[in-house]
Amino acid sequence: MTRRRFFFLFLFPLLSLCLGLVGCDSSETAPLPLNLYECDAGEAAVRELIGKLPDLNPGVPKSYSIVLGEINRDGMTPASDAFTKRFEDLKLKFINAQNLKDIEPDHTIADPETRLAAFILQLRKLQPTSATTWDAEVGWGYKKEFARWKMRVEVKDGKTSVVKAEKVEGK
Repeated sequence: MTRRRFFFLFLFPLLSLCLGLVGCDSSETAPLPLNLYECDAGEAAVRELIGKLPDLNPGVPKSYSIVLGEINRDGMTPASDAFTKRFEDLKLKFINAQNLKDIEPDHTIADPETRLAAFILQLRKLQPTSATTWDAEVGWGYKKEFARWKMRVEVKDGKTSVVKAEKVEGK
């Protein structure tokens, strides 16, 4: 068998297959679908965010609403009631984002019962980086104030917690 024939019959298909597999490799994993944000890692990121909230309007009762993914002109995806119930131990008033009201004249997002501004807690992105770690992007908004954070969430000894948090922008 000639070298040229050997190359085209055996080596070329093998080389093509290897290059094809390398092309399929992605060192970046995709973010999870929104319904999978409601896991222990998502809970840990939101709890960390709640712990970092500033005391805006001291003495005024606050309401909180958790949303998943992007917030845009088309609206927002509220967290499920089951996910929100995970935070009952914090003794905070949570409202489903679908029930929030836009209060005129400055378009404040508010609790429909009290008509007072509500904190919007956003779990914007949750991306696994390994079997035990995730990168999260979270943020909060209250009236015209806001902040965004990048977090690293890790499972260690069976406990899921935030091991690194960096403010990206805002108050």
